[in-house]
Amino acid sequence: MLNMFIAQTKAESLRIIRSPFFLLFSIAMPLAFYFLFASLNGADKSIQSTTWGVFSLMSMTAFSLIGTAVSQFGIRLSFEHQDGWVGLLRLTPLTPAVWISSKLVAQMAIQLIVIVFIFLSAGLVYDIQLTTGQWITCGLWLWIGSLPFLAIGALLGTLKNANTTMAIANMLQMALAIMGGLWMPLSSLPKWMRSIGEWLPSHRYANGAWNMVAGNAPASIDVVILIGCALACMVLSVYIFNRREAV
Repeated sequence: MLNMFIAQTKAESLRIIRSPFFLLFSIAMPLAFYFLFASLNGADKSIQSTTWGVFSLMSMTAFSLIGTAVSQFGIRLSFEHQDGWVGLLRLTPLTPAVWISSKLVAQMAIQLIVIVFIFLSAGLVYDIQLTTGQWITCGLWLWIGSLPFLAIGALLGTLKNANTTMAIANMLQMALAIMGGLWMPLSSLPKWMRSIGEWLPSHRYANGAWNMVAGNAPASIDVVILIGCALACMVLSVYIFNRREAV
């Protein structure tokens, strides 16, 4: 069982890395947005007790991980449901538990690689004034904090129509990014958007990292909303999956 899990995790990891969508939407686009926003606003200009170079780095890393989890992970699951791959699992020694756990482990491993790559890229271009502890704690927060978005992706992956999943996932990712304050601070958005955005998991996800670079701990509401989102989406996705298997 362990050998099967390791082999499946390796296969899932290679599958993600070799995808052109991963390279474009998880690496190239977030980095392009990062350098654009940092240069337009001035990387050394102050914002929220830090600089635009650091603020945008946390925002765009969060944007990258949200996209990888919500869009790519969710769409991939939906296509596997639609193409009948999940049904074929019953004919193989690969159990559903090994299948889904290998996907989650592979996804988390790739998420960690994305964080390191984006952090290194920003550090090489700009003089990012962060301590070693801040680099590590921010990286860990963004890594572990991506789990709720994997849960959202898993929920989207229960949809039978992959094209519908793709449309919903892409719109959801953009809504979470814009209204969550990842592309521009919430303070610059209309009041009605701010009132919604401050409760979104995307804002709370990035807000934890923004607090850390400012020398503070993530707010308790950040943790509560992220955990609540993860539990709600995971319970609902498991319920839908089990209900479908029982039919």
